Amino acid sequence: MSLLCACGASVDNEALDPELEAAIALYREEGAERALPEFERLAKEFGRGAQRRDEAAAIHYVGECHWRLGNFDEARTFLDRALALEIVSDDRHGKGKTLNSLGLLEWDLGNYEQAMEKFRRAGDVGRKLGDKKLEGASLNNLSLVYDELGDYKTSLKQYNQALEIYRDADFPRGVGDTLGNIGGVHLLLGRYQEALGYYEQALDISERLKSKPSMSQDHGNIALCLLGLGEIETALGHFDQAIELAKQSGMQQDEAYWLLGKANGLIQQGRYDQGLEFHRTALATYEKIGAQAELLDALHAMGRLYVLLGDPESAEQHFKRALELSRSIGLARGITLNLIALGDLQFRSKQYEDSATLYEQARERAVESGEQHYLAESLLRLALVHREQQHAKLASEKAGQALVIAREIGARPVEAEALFALAELERRDGRLAEALAGLSAAEGKLAEIGDPDLLWQIHFSRGLTHKALGDKPAAIAALVAAVKLIEGVRSRLREKRFQAGYVQDKYEVYVELVELQLELGRTEDAFSTAERLRARNYTEQLGGRVSVALSEGDRHTETRLRERVRQLQRALTDEESQERPAIRELAIATLSDELRLAEREYQTFLDDRADARPSRGLSDAIPTAASIQSRLAEGEALLEYVVGLDNLTVFVLTPRGAFAKTIPLRRADLAARIALLRELTRRPGDERWLKPAASLSAMLLEPMEAAGWLKGVRQLYVVPHGVLNYLPFSLLPQKGTGGQQLLIDKYTVAVLPTAAALLRDTRAPDVPQTLLAMAPGRSRLRYAPDEARSIDALFRPHSQLLIGDGATESRFKAIAGRFAVLHLATHGYFNKLNPLLSGVELEADDADDGLLEVHEVLELHLVADLVTLSACETALGGGYFAEVPAGDEFVGMTRSFL
Repeated sequence: MSLLCACGASVDNEALDPELEAAIALYREEGAERALPEFERLAKEFGRGAQRRDEAAAIHYVGECHWRLGNFDEARTFLDRALALEIVSDDRHGKGKTLNSLGLLEWDLGNYEQAMEKFRRAGDVGRKLGDKKLEGASLNNLSLVYDELGDYKTSLKQYNQALEIYRDADFPRGVGDTLGNIGGVHLLLGRYQEALGYYEQALDISERLKSKPSMSQDHGNIALCLLGLGEIETALGHFDQAIELAKQSGMQQDEAYWLLGKANGLIQQGRYDQGLEFHRTALATYEKIGAQAELLDALHAMGRLYVLLGDPESAEQHFKRALELSRSIGLARGITLNLIALGDLQFRSKQYEDSATLYEQARERAVESGEQHYLAESLLRLALVHREQQHAKLASEKAGQALVIAREIGARPVEAEALFALAELERRDGRLAEALAGLSAAEGKLAEIGDPDLLWQIHFSRGLTHKALGDKPAAIAALVAAVKLIEGVRSRLREKRFQAGYVQDKYEVYVELVELQLELGRTEDAFSTAERLRARNYTEQLGGRVSVALSEGDRHTETRLRERVRQLQRALTDEESQERPAIRELAIATLSDELRLAEREYQTFLDDRADARPSRGLSDAIPTAASIQSRLAEGEALLEYVVGLDNLTVFVLTPRGAFAKTIPLRRADLAARIALLRELTRRPGDERWLKPAASLSAMLLEPMEAAGWLKGVRQLYVVPHGVLNYLPFSLLPQKGTGGQQLLIDKYTVAVLPTAAALLRDTRAPDVPQTLLAMAPGRSRLRYAPDEARSIDALFRPHSQLLIGDGATESRFKAIAGRFAVLHLATHGYFNKLNPLLSGVELEADDADDGLLEVHEVLELHLVADLVTLSACETALGGGYFAEVPAGDEFVGMTRSFL
């Protein structure tokens, strides 16, 4: 990533009108925004006065200003007008300048063949006229295209030729621009120190010329070099200067580019929220003006951020779009870096062969183009694949090669990653002392960079290394450092979906810490760690969400997105309702894919326009075991589970004590047993579910009962974790009853998202015990109306009954806040991929579609102390980014009402 310096041709030796000369000087020093009105005024005046040459020149600069400001359509219109005037008046110098500017416009739009043709024509004009400045500008700009095409050998050769031409012509502005572009080649090739030297020379010239546009480009490019060298804070300072100068010059496109660079620097420091904000601004700017190469960079950068935030689906969409765009405009660099990025996604999903194929393609391209930075990154990624495939020797070779390249080009971030990869290989190979040394070396390289994503991994690896050495206190200290780092970043993320997504690939740190704390007898600490996985997220969710005020445009967008979802749902239902073989499988698959994408776009829209509401009645502090025990009455107990890779940890809290047990149980085996149980329970009259249920009961409950920890207990609060969220605990058979007695027969069972829920003040508001019961006709559930009537009879006369067409979503939203008890007898549905769109069916009317969804419930103000959802699937929850998320990031109908 670098911003290359396009060169405009100089003013002709034959003097132009003095006012036009003054406007050109203003343009050079202050930028396009300040100069544009002057050029527009002068163009009109010269037209009225029949000053054809001056008129053409003024129109040319109007077009060039629009190009600088990112108004590409207007730029083409005015440059074409100028060219036509110059051809008619045989103004060859003006024609050469305008061809040069039209070439730059085509370059920005990614039309490289057209750009090259115009630059060559402009160069021919310059040579025939003996105009060294025009010749140099055309050669410089032609080299920009070779840069984009990845032919750095040719571009570097031509830049040096242009540099000599400019120096012979004593043209410092051209010298500065070309020095910057030579620096750009070195930057693209990962030679950060060499690039920095050229950019500093260019900045010195720009400052002497007092050219704000050029100074903006130089400061920004210096910042990019410093990012590559790991000097983040210094880089951010240069980005700020570049952004301010671009603003002063009205260069919207350049400002967006430096915002993107600053965002990447902030992201390296873990300041993801700020980075995301800048990314969105830059991306919107490039989308608006149609700058293809810059749009590609923005798409890739946004995808990288989504990976860090735990949203691989959005990341993949951005990377694929960037790859397609790279191929369509022939941008070699874009192809390489997006191949690496897509390989990373395959690696994260453990598709190692697929990721290796993509990494190898990127490596071959990097070798061919000489892009050292991407070569080091692709080698490093290949090392990770070989490591996971147990090819330690190959992994070590690739990581070693990446380390050598990173050191040669001064890329400290890549060097730190390579050192960490080698240390991990040593840890896995049992060379623990060497691993610790390697981890310290990697951490040392991060001292100035401050990359939290790599740093937490270093702490985690150090913890595992100390554990293997038998030094449990040191291991705990390292894991605690990792947790603090993770939560420090997470706490700064405002958007809930990213709070959940960010911890998704990090929860093993918590699991390891729980197990080690228990091994040292630190039960209280271990329980608090288990709660850290859940409680803070629950605290944030508990307050619900409130939508920010929508603009008129947002309201139209919401209507469009919602209607698209509904239209696709109807189309899919119609398709599936056809008699076989009329059903078209391809049509169903296509509609399903489109519906999934539409729902995700709608959910993202909802999330982006929601703010967290302050929690009500719950401390933000992580609960202690003692605080939970103090809220338990006699006869009550809390069971809290933590699912590890090879072990299951169970905490048991009662008023009398806090206990914990670790049970050897592979996560994969637990998931398989739960999946089998759920499948078998769907078969009426088939009692084969009892066997897997009994085996689960033997692992999850019987050890605690055998230890006497549940003696005298009548009520159980169960806090599941991971895949256990899908287990219907109440179905678990009791030992010795042959399946005749289930858990629900022996205990009153309540499933909680976190023990912290017990700390909430659950006293109902002082409202009468009133009931709202609803049974919409659309559900076609035969006995639902009778059920609603019978419940209504228990509360008369303090109740309201809505059945059939009267049980509308709009009515529920309007009056539900008045009742202490809510009872909905209808269909429920669970959207695993987009859980905010899960819901229950009510009746539709002109105001609402009859689907009461999670995100709508979260915005209601209810006083009820009991809500009954007499529907299927309402107790299920789904994580935003995974079927079974880390910790408790489940959002479903029950959680939304809670």
